Amino acid sequence: MNELVFSWYRSQGLEVTRSRAYRKNDQAWVEQKNGAIVRRLVGYGRFVGAEATAALIRLYDSVRLHVNLFQPSFKLREKTRIGARVIKRYHPPVPPIERVLAHLEVAEIDKERLRAMLATRTR
Repeated sequence: MNELVFSWYRSQGLEVTRSRAYRKNDQAWVEQKNGAIVRRLVGYGRFVGAEATAALIRLYDSVRLHVNLFQPSFKLREKTRIGARVIKRYHPPVPPIERVLAHLEVAEIDKERLRAMLATRTR
């Protein structure tokens, strides 16, 4: 990370951390989304040219909203350790957009912007 990015983080009051201790391959979890989302939609072929780029941009724009806002996901409720066994219990799956709109600490103006964006996307 360069000094410019590092100083911006500090000025915003953000904590600068590295990946988790003893987990040097953490980025693989992010990169697996390439296979789970991108490759499933467009395959492994090579796309060349302005038309292909424009089509992929439109596709990713829609898919990004679906995956990040509407695709239900589990959220961990509790984790209990009994000896070496770990028991995890989850809340029922809910789309992330519902969590954001229901969260009390999210500013109302941000919720309105999100609703407006959704209204323009669903037309």
